[in-house]
Amino acid sequence: MQTRQQSGFSKSEKIIIILICLIYANNLFLDIMKIDAAQYASISLEMLHNHSYLQVLDSQKDYLDKPPLLFWISSTCLGVFGVSNFAYKIGSFLMLVLSLFAIFRFTLLYYKFSVAKNAVMIYATCQAFFHMTNDVRTDGLLTSCVITSIWLLSEYLTKNKIKYLVLGALFTSLAMMAKGPIGFVSILLPIGLNLIFQKKWHQIVNASWLLFLVLVALLLIPMSYGLYNQFDLHPEKLINGKHNQSGIYFFYWLQSFGRITGESDWNNGLPWHFFIGSICWDFFPWILFLYPALFFSIKRIVLSKNQEPSEIINLCGFLFIFILLSLSHYKLPHYIFVTLPFASIICANFIASLTLKKLAFWNKIVFFFGCIILALLIIYPLFFFKELNSILLLLIILQASLLLTMKHLKAQGVTKFIAPLLVLNLFLSFVFYPKLLTFQADSMAGKWFYAHKKNEAIYFLGENAFSFNFYTKNPYHKVINIEDIDTMRNSFWVYCNEDNFNKIKQKYHFPLCKKFQNYPVTKIKLSFLLQANRPQTLDYYYLFKVKK
Repeated sequence: MQTRQQSGFSKSEKIIIILICLIYANNLFLDIMKIDAAQYASISLEMLHNHSYLQVLDSQKDYLDKPPLLFWISSTCLGVFGVSNFAYKIGSFLMLVLSLFAIFRFTLLYYKFSVAKNAVMIYATCQAFFHMTNDVRTDGLLTSCVITSIWLLSEYLTKNKIKYLVLGALFTSLAMMAKGPIGFVSILLPIGLNLIFQKKWHQIVNASWLLFLVLVALLLIPMSYGLYNQFDLHPEKLINGKHNQSGIYFFYWLQSFGRITGESDWNNGLPWHFFIGSICWDFFPWILFLYPALFFSIKRIVLSKNQEPSEIINLCGFLFIFILLSLSHYKLPHYIFVTLPFASIICANFIASLTLKKLAFWNKIVFFFGCIILALLIIYPLFFFKELNSILLLLIILQASLLLTMKHLKAQGVTKFIAPLLVLNLFLSFVFYPKLLTFQADSMAGKWFYAHKKNEAIYFLGENAFSFNFYTKNPYHKVINIEDIDTMRNSFWVYCNEDNFNKIKQKYHFPLCKKFQNYPVTKIKLSFLLQANRPQTLDYYYLFKVKK
């Protein structure tokens, strides 16, 4: 029986949990980022308006890209809480909270309480998790459903209770409805390889897996039915520039496996080792532990032929899925988020094996990164955004105090490593992102228009603006061409980029005109951050009224 110290949370851990929750809560209210999240929010709003839950539309056009789970959840929350940043994000965030519980319970099946607790703390404080609570896309749902299903199926294999198999099938289907077949592969590959490695043939050929597959197939019927009716029954539709598009084939093969086989047109030309670089930030600061943890974990299995189930599941869940995603012809940093729960458990187990002497070495590395964070906080108001900020001043004082007292802190291991990381994310959530997101022209223009002119007609010129749709709570704004302006009789508003504005400003009288600065905030470069260079990196969008 575990003692209270072994199974409880220390005072410092409780303070950390409170600060983590504070960051999460604030992220829920930050503006939605372009481009993907803004488009998903606009689609969710349109689904709320038209109640078309089985046939997904984007600006009244057929949408064939992401599965519908995110839209179902977000549109439901928008209906319950009203159209807001919080409402769009809260459903996905609650699923992320579920993933923390799943990691804890899964790790507890094979390791002691302290390892399970640390695995949760590591995953909850990696940069990817903070990012998922802010920039809500499909990856948070996929990651949560995958680790939850793996926990439930591991419970079934350990305890042989059918309820765990049924719930595992539910979350497997949800993983597929979040991001397609990659969810199915990410669950069954580590589970299956573990059973093969352990030579548990009786569990592999067990008839209960047939029940599992039948349940998954049944749960996927609503999505499959909607795809078939929207696309397969209408080969005449022009979807993504092509006729005769099968929604069933697209979701169950082309969107995921087609990027590996080359059948998909999506190819951004990134090298196979792209994720090796991107994970350094996604899993910061725990990436420092991940590489040695992987090495020693593999070495332990090879030399001792260790058949610990969690060891195999975690290594397969991280390494094999990481390799599979690296083979894709189209890569984005957030694609590997699904591997990070496994990485967290691997790191937690490695840290638990470190002696006090070895921990002292890691403490020096953490102190070094703490100094870098302090330097960043000091540099920020001097070179990046030159303005006084009381929160920033408090964070500078807090970080300096942590560095001065770090050697004397009673906290050890994971807890001590998290302290400077929390200061960084408090800065990002309360100082940096609120400022950065003011450079999203679509959002700022949409808010202004809803506050002042929401009952007047408005058109987009040349391109859609998803954030504008969301913040005006109207997903039906139309896109027009310049020549369409001549055919309109009444006065109306137009929203467009600077090139289109320059083309028509000499021809029409604009009694009202607003100018908004814009920058792609998901692709930040140093030239933008430096205030002296920033004006050269910005483009501008205009919101103006055409008086005929």
